[in-house]
Amino acid sequence: RRSALAETESNYRRSDLERQIYRRFRPGDIYAPHDLSPAEQQKWRQRHVGGNIDGQRGPHQNTPGKKKDVFDMLNINPIKEYWNMSMMTEFVTSMGRLRHRRETGLRGVNQRRIGRAVRRAVGMGLLPSVHKHPEMLEMEAEEAARKRANAALRKPGG
Repeated sequence: RRSALAETESNYRRSDLERQIYRRFRPGDIYAPHDLSPAEQQKWRQRHVGGNIDGQRGPHQNTPGKKKDVFDMLNINPIKEYWNMSMMTEFVTSMGRLRHRRETGLRGVNQRRIGRAVRRAVGMGLLPSVHKHPEMLEMEAEEAARKRANAALRKPGG
């Protein structure tokens, strides 16, 4: 009877300690004694439990746990929008390169999806690989050459 009572008490102590430790260590994890300190446990508690209003997750009271972007709010899969040129050109620079996440404001997943959609549109010939069409580039080059020739003719002694 004493051993059962002692075992029950040790189980209670163990469960009390487990409630205080919010970080779940897995086999093979390397940790320092500092990781078991109350300050570190408080950080993990804020990160994983939250204690936010309306069950939101995250370390701060007013920030939701999952970041959302335009595609998430509209419930659109960017890969399926490869045919929508007005949308694709919003995410491409004037040189035909994909804009950075800082500029687009997309999550990593949707940034990769929009990249795949742009590559798909370029591969199918729906979107030019360079923003300006090659014929437009050729016309601009010819016009620049004409201007240089006219400028050379107008120079005195040239």
